[in-house]
Amino acid sequence: MEVENEYDLARALLLLSHEEGDLDDEELLLFWLAFEEEEQAHEQAEGRRQRALGPRLDLRALTDSTCVQLFRFGEADLHRLCRLLLLPETMESRSHTKWTGIEGLCVVLRRLSYPCRLCDLVSLFGRSRSQLSEIFNTTLLFLHNSWKNHLVNFSQARYFSDARLASYNAAIGGQCPLQRCFGFVDGTVRAMCRPTRNQRQFYNGHKRCHALKWQSVVAPDGLIIHLHGPMEGRRHDCALLNDSNLFQQLSTLPLTAGGELYCLYGDLGYPLRPQLQVPYGGHLTPAQQQYNTAMSGERIAVEWGYGKV
Repeated sequence: MEVENEYDLARALLLLSHEEGDLDDEELLLFWLAFEEEEQAHEQAEGRRQRALGPRLDLRALTDSTCVQLFRFGEADLHRLCRLLLLPETMESRSHTKWTGIEGLCVVLRRLSYPCRLCDLVSLFGRSRSQLSEIFNTTLLFLHNSWKNHLVNFSQARYFSDARLASYNAAIGGQCPLQRCFGFVDGTVRAMCRPTRNQRQFYNGHKRCHALKWQSVVAPDGLIIHLHGPMEGRRHDCALLNDSNLFQQLSTLPLTAGGELYCLYGDLGYPLRPQLQVPYGGHLTPAQQQYNTAMSGERIAVEWGYGKV
């Protein structure tokens, strides 16, 4: 028999025990009726709980503007995004909670908007906080395992074509003196609670807090196109740079139309390399000061990216 839940599994075990002679007909009937009574009571309790939570999410009942406000995408874009991310039609957690791929995507998008707590989502999705937590974590883990290579390795990202790099370079080069730049690299410090162990490893002296650090590359369109971390809060930006193998990955990118290397732009905490340009330091000439000012105005895009996160 087909097993869909724990009650079906119990019935299958009862039938197996009866076939092997461990249960007679009368005992099988008594256990069978007991399980049916228990299942009906469980279904009635689930029905009462669902009525208390409210109806499940129905995207068709929402206007397009409401979808954008709640999930930052319209209804058609949500279905398209679900299809492109290869989310399965049905997903299930370890505790056998089931949901559709589009519902899981909506939970993730809504949960990641700020501010938003699990209790705020109960009335919208018609699910308990524990179920929403399972849906969010399971869906997020699926997306991470499926697409993480596109954030940690340039060679795995199909959008680093000649045309895309040229468009990034044109967006930056038209406004600043660096003509072969396609993005900006920086590290960010995210504060955390003081850990019980290894406190010195996580303490960031500059920010004066315990923290984790990430390194990201942000494109002119606001997308984070490369991400590395986390690392201990005490580590310098150069440690993240070396650990990320970013230079090796940059060497795999195509050249500019003039045969030059595309490069990133960072702050003075990074070393100067052909693939990584930094501001002028020390005593500056007027031309160098003008260069630094122009590039600083463009580099603010990386801070906007962190602000969105």
